[in-house]
Amino acid sequence: MVGKGANMSKVVDNYIEMLTKKEFSDSMNFTPYEWEETDGASIGEKEVLFGLCRHCMQGDCATLVHMEDGVVTRVEGRDGVPPNYGSLCPRGNSAIMSLYNPYRVKTPLVRTNPEKGLEVDPRWKEVSWDEALDITAKELKKIRDEDPRGLVMCEGWGERDTILRIPFRLAYGTPNEIGSHGPLCTVHYATGLIHGNFPVSIVDLEYCEYHITLGRSLGPNFATTGGTRKLMKALDRGMKLVCVDPRCSNEASKGEWVPIRPGTDYAFLLSMAHVMMYEIQTYDTEFLVKRTNSTYLIGPDGNYLRDKETNKPLVWDKKQMKAVPFDTKGIDVALQGTYTIDGIQATTSFDMVRNSFITYTPEWAETITTVPSKDIRRIAREFVDHARIGSTIDIDGFTFPFRPVSLNTERNVTNHRGGTYGDLTGKLINMMVGCIEVPGGCLGSGYRGAIAAAPTEDGTVKPGYEAEPKPFHFPPNHIGLEEFFPNCHTTPHLAVNAILEPEKYYVDYEVKAWFSVGGNPIRMNAQPEKYVEAFKKIPFSVSIAYHMDEPAIMADVILPEHSFLERLRVAPFYPQHQSISDEVNGLQMIQMRQPVPKLFNTMHVDDIFMELADRIGILYGEGGLYDHLNNGEDWLIKDHGLNLVDPYKLDINKKHSLEEIFDSQIRGWKFGDGTGFDELNKIGYKEYWQPRKNFYLYYYYPDDQAKYEFYFQHLKNTGDELHKNLIDNNISFPGVDNDEHIFEMYQPIPHYVKNSETDAPKEYDLWAINWKTPYFSSDVGNVTGNPWLAELYKADPFEAVVCLNSETARRKNLKDGDPVTVASRYGSLQGIVRVSELFHPDAVGISGGYGGGNKHGNPLNRKGPNFNSLLTTDIKTLDGVSAGQETAPAVKITKRSDRA
Repeated sequence: MVGKGANMSKVVDNYIEMLTKKEFSDSMNFTPYEWEETDGASIGEKEVLFGLCRHCMQGDCATLVHMEDGVVTRVEGRDGVPPNYGSLCPRGNSAIMSLYNPYRVKTPLVRTNPEKGLEVDPRWKEVSWDEALDITAKELKKIRDEDPRGLVMCEGWGERDTILRIPFRLAYGTPNEIGSHGPLCTVHYATGLIHGNFPVSIVDLEYCEYHITLGRSLGPNFATTGGTRKLMKALDRGMKLVCVDPRCSNEASKGEWVPIRPGTDYAFLLSMAHVMMYEIQTYDTEFLVKRTNSTYLIGPDGNYLRDKETNKPLVWDKKQMKAVPFDTKGIDVALQGTYTIDGIQATTSFDMVRNSFITYTPEWAETITTVPSKDIRRIAREFVDHARIGSTIDIDGFTFPFRPVSLNTERNVTNHRGGTYGDLTGKLINMMVGCIEVPGGCLGSGYRGAIAAAPTEDGTVKPGYEAEPKPFHFPPNHIGLEEFFPNCHTTPHLAVNAILEPEKYYVDYEVKAWFSVGGNPIRMNAQPEKYVEAFKKIPFSVSIAYHMDEPAIMADVILPEHSFLERLRVAPFYPQHQSISDEVNGLQMIQMRQPVPKLFNTMHVDDIFMELADRIGILYGEGGLYDHLNNGEDWLIKDHGLNLVDPYKLDINKKHSLEEIFDSQIRGWKFGDGTGFDELNKIGYKEYWQPRKNFYLYYYYPDDQAKYEFYFQHLKNTGDELHKNLIDNNISFPGVDNDEHIFEMYQPIPHYVKNSETDAPKEYDLWAINWKTPYFSSDVGNVTGNPWLAELYKADPFEAVVCLNSETARRKNLKDGDPVTVASRYGSLQGIVRVSELFHPDAVGISGGYGGGNKHGNPLNRKGPNFNSLLTTDIKTLDGVSAGQETAPAVKITKRSDRA
């Protein structure tokens, strides 16, 4: 069994053979690693350390790390400690093999071969830490003196433990931070707009009775222990689960599976909303009137009609039969109707939206999605019937509306052209039954407090996080072209285009250095060959690397970091991505990871940042790294995080150890008792439980005190401002043939937008899909190269293969085990067929993030088909709001005559 009591010698059958047979055509110029002599006094010693798992993007499971004779022998969940309460997924159980990974970078390295490529031998030279840091600092200081924009910092899930990356970047002065992990998961805009939250909206599994999920997992798909346990408890108490998905996932097997053609979820959502608006017509009218802008009057220009004196949006008062400011007391507001005000005809935003949905019938949707129209009608009816419109519930002495239904979408809905509209349509469906931010319903995750729920002067919740547009500059400052996608997530796919063709994208400076800090756009993004070419073009590249991944082998200098078990860390608890229940509702917590002794000549990532900052001259004083750390705030959970506050702020003119920094953060924690590092080191975690009512944003602004956008005025405003900026600078939108291709996605009412793959040539008659798995979640800690996990996924019939429905396989004359090529218009992959009824006939299923690799990397990383090779960075295919990449490319499949 992997984990408790596991035998470390038990590895996948061919792993040792792969290691022993691996040959290098060129010398790596490595000397044998000199291990430190064992301390004889430690023989027989046993020790248990407090741990914090980092083998997925959630990264919050409390663990115990068992050591004997200085060797880690077991990692297990810590009983009784949230959020995992002692359980641990396969990735967490396999953490030992991340520590003892033979493909770790063990000492600082400098490239001696100027030629670069994934299969090119860098001819590494081992150097001291001082030499590696001096070389790096000299290059970065030179670039900073010329133009700090010349440095791009690339972060990602590979490094979850740094607290100094952002302060370093701010002190350096570059705007260019690029996340490699986001373009295939642009799921954040609608949550920021409606909930004022980040990263996603979740379901309240403590009370929900009917849940519809599209394009996402509630936990079982990638084995998050807390999410999985919460879901199973909800199902045990009777919650109905409806999974609309081209694949019968783990959670779909526990509820109703609704097979759907890949990439067509948006049409399903439009038709479900149509049924609710035109056939059922049962709404939470009180919610719509009091807690949305659906009563606001919209003028001929598509904007709120405003009061001439106060500039407040107008509504129609049925008592006085006239338009009045929305916050006028004692009025009876019209939800529907068209009225004339001072000669201007205006319609309520509810009717504006409803009128736009008239053509999206279930019969229309069936031709696109293949979901039978009767099923769309039934699901819509069941959703409304289970909403309990008008009911209430008391929690901690506070009376809430009770709406035990939720519809939630994520990346396989949002990552298409028009995908943001899909997510926003889901919000409209939830708003029609009043289940936003109340018990049982659809909630934001992330920061839970009054700040997130606060209204603007227009009465609607202030957009937060990525729904708040980024500022425009021209020429663009940001190499990821954030100026043109002001609500984007991370944009390495735009950065790589701008690096390769700066003039086309109006970039007027040269990128001279790439700094990898856990980010790997070559492996984790579309068209990896483009990133390789960009790396070749950039004069200097440095990688803080745990193992020999793709950015590392392309680097000029490698600064080796600890594995996560070797890293000291104190971290706050972030509300979980999949769902909420009373297991963690109200939980505020900080956790410590006590580091195991380091194996190699590596360094903690934040010690690296301090050493570099010191050498560059940006560590101390006003505007330095410590100053930015002092004045920063946790971006996600704000004042609930581990921030530096008076009187615990750092002396900005003195060097500090990580222990000192953590001590100051712990002492200033909002929910702490004033004790610091030493006390936390004794117990491993501190928890504080707020009342459960605090998690529901209705609590902070009840009744009519805050409203949600039913009519997406803010989206329109952002598009109007962007369009004006293009006109003012006499430019067109880069990368598209017609600006309208982008701006049609900035309208305030969702309307059907074809994704980029809908009209692909007929030969591309299938659509590829991808999903996370229990063995692969964001490749944190190089889980694809972990031999214990390889043993598991080798036994899983749906891992590292090409999955087809049996009907499709017959049509294509394919059977189990056949070697095939899957090709999109952008790239291709090879794999072995697995035939299954668990996939829609139009789907080609390829799990995880397998394939890729490089000359000196772990050979396990090369195994399996690389889904990302089917994708594209072409701007014309992106969602115009989030810049999300298409994740369901049209493909064709052909049988190969060989098994190469």
